[in-house]
Amino acid sequence: MNTTRLSVFLWKELKEFTRDRKALLVTLLLPPLALSAIGLVTVLLLTQRQVFISIVNVDEESEIALNVTSRLYNELSKAGYNVSETHDLKSVLRDPSIDLIVVIPRGFTNNVTSLDRVAFIEVIKRAGISSEQVDVAENTVRSIISTISTEISELKISTLAEKAGISTYSVEAVRNPVQVKVPVYIGVHGEPAKIEDIWRPFIAKLLILSFSFVVTPASSYVIDGIIGERERKTMEMLLASPLGLTEFLIVKVLAASIVGLIAAISDLMGLYVYVAVLMAAVGGFILGVLEPGLILLHAVISFLTILATTSISLPFISRTRGIKSASSVASLISTLGLAFFVAGWIIDFYKLPSTLLKILLVVPYTHSILAIQAYVYRDQLVVAGCTLVLLVLSTILVFISTRTLDREKVLLAHTYYT
Repeated sequence: MNTTRLSVFLWKELKEFTRDRKALLVTLLLPPLALSAIGLVTVLLLTQRQVFISIVNVDEESEIALNVTSRLYNELSKAGYNVSETHDLKSVLRDPSIDLIVVIPRGFTNNVTSLDRVAFIEVIKRAGISSEQVDVAENTVRSIISTISTEISELKISTLAEKAGISTYSVEAVRNPVQVKVPVYIGVHGEPAKIEDIWRPFIAKLLILSFSFVVTPASSYVIDGIIGERERKTMEMLLASPLGLTEFLIVKVLAASIVGLIAAISDLMGLYVYVAVLMAAVGGFILGVLEPGLILLHAVISFLTILATTSISLPFISRTRGIKSASSVASLISTLGLAFFVAGWIIDFYKLPSTLLKILLVVPYTHSILAIQAYVYRDQLVVAGCTLVLLVLSTILVFISTRTLDREKVLLAHTYYT
């Protein structure tokens, strides 16, 4: 192999990609713009979506029930919900426009004023309605009821203490004698956690999910680089030049990996923008906890993941009849990658049983996931090991892929399938 020829041909490949301004702009700008637009539209629609709540007072003659109803109505109205009051439960149940129904049942007053019974308030949610806003509304209702319950319990405890002649007492000690303190976050090694430590696992999941966007662009570029050259009748000229078949295939794989890395960075930016827009709507700021080391590791692993993917697909793509057949092969590999990266978004591979993990390590994508997750646990040995395995595996796959092909099969693949 001649490194000079390799660098010249690689420069030629990247030059062709940069000359296609439309493709370059789509690769760089489409993911951030599309995902930020989705985030903005989502936030806009969420703010416009009204939640309808109906408070049904079945214990209508009770003054306490009326006070609770009034309290719920005022607090929920202040929170911005569309609230209505009624005594007719049947009509509310039949009204599909009502998202949440709060029922103060008959006998509520008798139960709330007793010392041996609990007064329940029913919350009814309509099946088939999936909305985070409805869930938030339900939590708001529960919070208001919890405040009312605390006030009633304080009144009961103070009355009982007065009747018993007890002057020193704590309402909280009687009402909640055993409580759990607010959780204290610690780092991997027991040190006090910083804000980055708390957010790092979520960001790592985001990075792993972004791997699912890097496989397809790289495979597509390899398809165009090999099948496209054959169909454009330019491969014969390239292979007739001093450039060897091995050098030709290596440059195609490297160029695809670089293009895939550009797409990966763009997709990652888009994911960050999307999450940042959603978090900004609730007062968060994810971009403030980005860690340069994790981002750098993601870039390296992305490149090696793409390199492994193109190396795996190269022998199959180079032997296919045309672009459609090659795309089918690439889709199978992309589906495998998508399955693993979505699993990495949900499951902590780092904590899987060793027997199962050893089986999964046969798939290169497992190392990509483990490298990011091990960084969260500050296990630099696993990070280095997975990175090295990906590098060695990619190199071996490229070597095998280029050595198992000959010029005739690459040039005339269709004749082997007719």
